[in-house]
Amino acid sequence: MVLVALGMMIFTVGCSDAPPGRGMIGRAEKYDYSPSVIQSGNVRKFWWCGIAVNPTRTSQETDTIQYESFNLATGETEGPLTVLAETKDAWDTVYLCNPKVIGGSFDNPLGDGQSFQYALYYVATADGAGTNNNIGVAFSNDGIHWKKYPQPVIRKSSDIGYGVGQPAVYNSDHKAAISMFYEDSNPISHHFYATSNDGVHFTVQGELTTNGLDPDSPQPNWGDMAYDSETGYWYAVFNRPWRALSTIGGVREEGQLGIELYRIPDSALLTGSTPWQQLTTIDTNKTGNESNFLAGFVRDFYGNLNVGSYPLIQMYVSISNPQPAWDKSPADAAKSASPSRWDLAPINWTPDRPLLPFQRYFNGTVHEVTTGWVSPSANFRKESLLGHLYESPQQGATVPFYGCKNGDRDYFVSTDSACEGHRILGKNGYGYAQPIAGLNLIAVYRCSTSHDHFVSPDAKCEGQTVDGILGYIVP
Repeated sequence: MVLVALGMMIFTVGCSDAPPGRGMIGRAEKYDYSPSVIQSGNVRKFWWCGIAVNPTRTSQETDTIQYESFNLATGETEGPLTVLAETKDAWDTVYLCNPKVIGGSFDNPLGDGQSFQYALYYVATADGAGTNNNIGVAFSNDGIHWKKYPQPVIRKSSDIGYGVGQPAVYNSDHKAAISMFYEDSNPISHHFYATSNDGVHFTVQGELTTNGLDPDSPQPNWGDMAYDSETGYWYAVFNRPWRALSTIGGVREEGQLGIELYRIPDSALLTGSTPWQQLTTIDTNKTGNESNFLAGFVRDFYGNLNVGSYPLIQMYVSISNPQPAWDKSPADAAKSASPSRWDLAPINWTPDRPLLPFQRYFNGTVHEVTTGWVSPSANFRKESLLGHLYESPQQGATVPFYGCKNGDRDYFVSTDSACEGHRILGKNGYGYAQPIAGLNLIAVYRCSTSHDHFVSPDAKCEGQTVDGILGYIVP
């Protein structure tokens, strides 16, 4: 297998001075998604789920765990390599996927006298329908050669539905005291916290709070969770919902349209005494990619976020690559999200830079108003900076401005999370519903022509049709 050169694109959210790093990870015409990333010094190690031939069953081409390493200083790489796959006639005989790797000191976990430096937690099943999943673990000393524990370490709670999955792990004592966070998706996603003293035997401590999660997706599934040991916060990346089939020509997209980054104090993780704090949203509006889902944090050996360019939070997001052309139909855009196009893209978030420029573009035919990505092939030129939106609810700004699209070319902005029955691109950011005493805010209006929409600070929409006021934004 040959690594495909996909460019050194790094999406940055809330900043424009991203550090050098690994660009896209992926292979041509093969799905690559659901990453786990560890950085030690200048070396980044990646494990992810990707289709490949099972080394122990060459007649089987299905989910495997892929590996690659990259030296940020020298550019030296190793891989991609297939390092783990299904075991015939075992509990993990089909659909082994969703790796999360953690470092530590694991003494004799397999009962054979061997000790290991890495543990890889993964999701698998023996059910050909892809349901009844359990979570298992394998151990290694180099991150490449693995030995499996023979039984699941977290078992499904029901024989109905998906089962358990999406583990996220943290090593609290730098030995074998593993904290695991995982989903139980029967019937909807719940997230549980379990602990172990040996990396194998776990005890469930409770269910994670949902207090503070986005009201338009109150029970989301997720991609990863990691700890910030400097501040005592847990960070998590939850998936946004799937697009409604009615808005994308009935074509089922395999990956969700975006992710949301949250954090919560350790003391509130189970109680919800302090709610989850939304930090940013990464979606089609930001990246141009139709699907953006199942992100994995760049963490240190033990699962901390305090690595590399901290306090910059670095992630790799599963995306559909490349972006569809700007004037594709909703159905054709949805088709661009097929699994054979899934790759891993680096995305960064910097705290304390909350304002996003809300800009209006025109290509001679239609307008686009966005805080995010604009297709370079559409010949859009910036007409004006309308003002700024907050990237998350804060400072009293709680009204989300969504980027939407009607048909092939008509971009518009709405405060309706369903985009008024049309295709959603994602969130532009947050503004105000009404003027706030003491704040200098700008009223913005949605306007329409015979063939498109735009946003204007002019209450008369510059002589065009006035659809109504959207809200108020920061200058």
